[in-house]
Amino acid sequence: MAESKKEAKTIEYVDFAPPADVIEDNTGIKLVLDVPGSCSECLDIDVEDRVLKITAGTDVVRCDKTVRYKRSFQISDQIAVNKIKAKVVDGILTLDLPKTDHAKVHKIKIHTD
Repeated sequence: MAESKKEAKTIEYVDFAPPADVIEDNTGIKLVLDVPGSCSECLDIDVEDRVLKITAGTDVVRCDKTVRYKRSFQISDQIAVNKIKAKVVDGILTLDLPKTDHAKVHKIKIHTD
């Protein structure tokens, strides 16, 4: 008996580095990236060796290839990695990277005698 073999369809990707806005203040850094066509289930965000890696899949097809967004950022040890938060709304990915307490600006009160 001959078994019929199904060919696995290989998905080909075309990778784009999405534009990003980087906003820093005394409490942390905010990253805002345009990832149209992506949803929270399609996003993969990791930090490894102080590198923030973002991969976002889409259902957008260009030239018979599926669009995928990929971007990496080197982050300092002043960022509290375990407190990073991310959300995606209408194709806009926002990441909040809070600074560690020792990296935040602390106001020193000056006393007079």
